Amino acid sequence: MKSAPHRDTTDSGFGSDPNPEFFAGWLRGIRTASSTSSANAHSRDRFVITERCQRYVLWIDGVGSWQLLTGRKFLIGAPTLEGETADISLMANLSRKHAAIERIQEDWFIHAWQSTVVSGRTISDRGILRTGDQIQLGQRVRLGFRIPSVLSSSAVVDFESDHRPAHSADGIILMTDTCLLGPRQDYHICCPEWPDLLVLFLQDGELRCRSPLPFRVDQQTIRDVATLSDGATVTGEEFRFRIEKMKAGR
Repeated sequence: MKSAPHRDTTDSGFGSDPNPEFFAGWLRGIRTASSTSSANAHSRDRFVITERCQRYVLWIDGVGSWQLLTGRKFLIGAPTLEGETADISLMANLSRKHAAIERIQEDWFIHAWQSTVVSGRTISDRGILRTGDQIQLGQRVRLGFRIPSVLSSSAVVDFESDHRPAHSADGIILMTDTCLLGPRQDYHICCPEWPDLLVLFLQDGELRCRSPLPFRVDQQTIRDVATLSDGATVTGEEFRFRIEKMKAGR
């Protein structure tokens, strides 16, 4: 792909230095942007993410692959052939139900059932998580926890030891409202060559995306909001990614 052209950030795009108030208002507009036909189109309830975790993989050209998990509570453990596998399933010497990360109202917490240390604090039951914390599971597994944007409650889990999921990934997004992709370092996934922002979110039980840029989903031109089905490919002038729903046990 050719390098991204310079963009004037005073227009509808955000570029690398968006106006914070306009940007926040644009994100809030996501709540009602996808439908005008329903009598409840402006209900916040349509934007609520359910407790049950849904798992996706994002394959982003020139950037890498990321796991995208939607929900409120995310189980961490080792893979298993018996029963449901953990939401964050790591190839490591862990229990299949080692710990869980959960968002409750405005805060993030970790629940520990096996040896868990957060930034030097031993967690025996439940402890609060703050951006920048390091999570140590057992003797060797180390994960980073951060909330990159003040405009989203969603968090990022980074791998700080050599332990990875069976399905290779550069990181894991815990999406509780939105996932921001674009050229800024404070987006959940920094895509340095992208000219502008793209937002992923759940609405009406469907994964959707929105961007100030024109883009295509499976060759269909989109001007604002699109629903992403399993295996959808999203393409813009300077970017391309594919999203797949993870199968059980992966």
